[in-house]
Amino acid sequence: MTKKPSRTAFSDLPFEILTWAQVRDEVQAPGSRNDDEDRVLVLTGNVVMPHDLGLDFRQGIFAQDDEDAPPFVGLIVRGNLTVEGCVLNWENDFGPLLYVHGNLVAKSIAIGGTRLHVTGDVTTGDLVAVYNHGSVTVGGNLKARTIASHYDFNVAGSVDAHRYLGQDAKVFAVAGGVEDTGNLYEAKGVFVPAVERDGRVSLEKARARLAAGKPIARDAFTSVREAFRQFVAKKLAEPDKVKSLTLENKGLTSLPEELFLFRKLEKLNLRHNNLRTLPEELGQLTELRELNLEGNGLLALPESMGELKKLRVLNLSTNCLWRLPESLAGCVELRWVNLINNPYAYVRRAFGSWQQVKLMFDFPEVLTRLPKLEVLTFEGTPLRTLPTRRFDSTALEKATIVRSLVTHVDPELHAQLQVDVGHAAENAAAYIGYWFRPDNVRQESFYDAKADRYDFAEVLALLALLLRINLPTEAPHDAALEKFRNQSQEIARHLDWDGDKPRHVHALFGALRDALGPLGEPYPGNALIAGLRDVFAARAG
Repeated sequence: MTKKPSRTAFSDLPFEILTWAQVRDEVQAPGSRNDDEDRVLVLTGNVVMPHDLGLDFRQGIFAQDDEDAPPFVGLIVRGNLTVEGCVLNWENDFGPLLYVHGNLVAKSIAIGGTRLHVTGDVTTGDLVAVYNHGSVTVGGNLKARTIASHYDFNVAGSVDAHRYLGQDAKVFAVAGGVEDTGNLYEAKGVFVPAVERDGRVSLEKARARLAAGKPIARDAFTSVREAFRQFVAKKLAEPDKVKSLTLENKGLTSLPEELFLFRKLEKLNLRHNNLRTLPEELGQLTELRELNLEGNGLLALPESMGELKKLRVLNLSTNCLWRLPESLAGCVELRWVNLINNPYAYVRRAFGSWQQVKLMFDFPEVLTRLPKLEVLTFEGTPLRTLPTRRFDSTALEKATIVRSLVTHVDPELHAQLQVDVGHAAENAAAYIGYWFRPDNVRQESFYDAKADRYDFAEVLALLALLLRINLPTEAPHDAALEKFRNQSQEIARHLDWDGDKPRHVHALFGALRDALGPLGEPYPGNALIAGLRDVFAARAG
């Protein structure tokens, strides 16, 4: 690890020492809650530092001889700043402010809890932001080789970088501020093994390597598509010998066209990608026996599914399917179908907006026409109806429907089904807890700060969807009303966290209250509608 520059390394710089009270109006940085007597270092003019710039209290440039004196809480550069080493901050919760009135150029940036504010452009190699207690604000453009962070930045201009935003995220190339979602990268295709493991980047290790002057990114980046082409290059010489392929957790938004050259595939694993639809070319894989599509957010299956005559196992769990194609009846060998968790947790993301969300309320009767079906599982799918015909399969061993909205079963017609009835109201109310929550009803989702204008279309679409789920269930609606009451409290608390945005809370709940008029018309005298009016009116102001 490189030696941290001491205060003497900066002794030739023409510092001014000012108090926070003297610079407060000059510094427009989020989270600035310093005391008036705190001290700030100020450099005027363009500055070049031929070494690292540490941003930790009482160290390096911020060291002080008198430990009892007020601390240095920041560095202001009234000009451009060039750092020929690393802009480095080790403390995740805190750090002195770096405020640059011009442009910032650095070999690398590796920070935690510090606040970095640049009014111009930022140009760097690799940029790591370890923890979300800090902030990065750029008034111009941000250009880096890689960005690895647990949070997004506030950049007024465009971003150019290969960007990783933490946890199980993929890496996307961003050029001119536009993210190329069609050609994504796994972390291992961009970052060196020393900082990457199991698809995640250790930001702490990345910071330590940058501090030591070591690389965190590979010399050349390989996208998922490029990796797939490399992976199958040898196999394509004899594609008919390939019987099984796994493309699990690759972040795929579409399937590589080379996949359909493997016409003898018997097993295909596409778990945990981002596939919203599948191409009709899927029907060309006529030898498939097992197809695993779990965890994609799929909205629909292609009509060509019926061409998979040898398919035996179909895993459709954790998607957003709201119907199944009639052509599925052509899968005459299908034995096992899993439809658990349709829709999955990220339903809005999958459809693009609450206004477009569709749910599987009706049982897909095509499933009853599968002649060899043995196991069928629904769980967490808001089915309201059951099939109007018996299953054709005489081999059916287990057909279960759990956590649905079904309230009545015909003992004779539905004898082959195991249905958990009696909990429809409770199951319906659970969706309020899943979706009517602060992360779905954020200020940005209904308020345009620049135009100072409200648009509640998305929030009202969510309300309409939740009412559509809950209202047809039998009264009383006590569970639903209690969920709405509790979630409203949480939403209001998050919207007005600092106590300075009550008008947004009033406007939101006023819109929700008023929407109950047209939404409640089909249900005159409904207790849930009446109770919700009181809940929303109490926060409408």
